Amino acid sequence: NSSDTTELKKIPGIGSYYARRIVDYRTRLGGYVSKEQLLEIDDFPAKAIAYINIDSENIKKININKSSLAQIKRHPYINYYQASAIVNFRRLHGMIKSISELRLMKEFSPEDLKRIEPYVTY
Repeated sequence: NSSDTTELKKIPGIGSYYARRIVDYRTRLGGYVSKEQLLEIDDFPAKAIAYINIDSENIKKININKSSLAQIKRHPYINYYQASAIVNFRRLHGMIKSISELRLMKEFSPEDLKRIEPYVTY
């Protein structure tokens, strides 16, 4: 989560193209929580994962109580309908206090919640 493109290019199978894609996707996510997230990058060379370690200490989180619809939906794991459901829930019920409140929304599957949990704060 702290490597720049120059460091990433030292990994076997990672050239300039994938180094930029890794950094760009990391920025959009707020940081990587697991190596497997790298496979979400189109055509990522799976063999390179063996050489990567993830430090998930400094994940940038989205405060879903203070962020706008546009800011929330910018996250790769949250689509427009989910972001809209969050904003509407806040408007109708007040501040969201935990991930369990998102479970009440039909827009979120259990898998969705598991993916976004490390990236949201209240």
